[in-house]
Amino acid sequence: METEHESDNNLIISYKLLRKLIGSIGVFLPVILGLGMFYFDKQNFIQDSISDYYGTKLRDVFVGFLFVLGFFLFTYKGYKSEGKGLLYNDNFFANIGGAFALLVALFPTTSESSIVRTIHFSSAALLFAVFAYFCLVIFRRGVAEQNRSEMKKLRNKFYFWCGILIIVCVAGAGASFYIMSEEARNETDIIFYFETFALWAFGFSWLIKGEAILEDKKELFYN
Repeated sequence: METEHESDNNLIISYKLLRKLIGSIGVFLPVILGLGMFYFDKQNFIQDSISDYYGTKLRDVFVGFLFVLGFFLFTYKGYKSEGKGLLYNDNFFANIGGAFALLVALFPTTSESSIVRTIHFSSAALLFAVFAYFCLVIFRRGVAEQNRSEMKKLRNKFYFWCGILIIVCVAGAGASFYIMSEEARNETDIIFYFETFALWAFGFSWLIKGEAILEDKKELFYN
């Protein structure tokens, strides 16, 4: 019995760590790309979008982070409610999120092919949609509402607003192509900032799910 409890604890810790690693990628990707580019080109260290770093000396860093993110998402299992379909299968959404992350990396926005660029933009939008679904639905599930701790209720509010922020940022980035000229978008780097805030919302939601912060207080029991 003691061995079983130890195994369960190790499993819980591994999932918490995996969530923290996934969240860390979202938080640090735009920061690392910006700081790395600052080393090579102080005048243009902020690109028009995060995807545009593919065309810089930070290409391998950009692609590498997306591949690691994809791998972590494929590894993540989460919870599965039997008999309730795919909408209640965390693993399904993690897997398609991992697939979209790889497609974003493999089909760069800097390509001259319109088909490649379309695949990139579509995959990026769907990836953020998966991130938003995790925040708005998956992370907010769990124990019945009447049994939730105050900290769980606080976390759920945070997940909700992270999901809303992701949607607003993606919608804002898309709308900028219709209400702003290309020159204005490039001068303001608005796409980069929308993507950065969306990634931060995604990243911090996963960090909190991994109990990096806003963790429930646990009582210790000793035999």
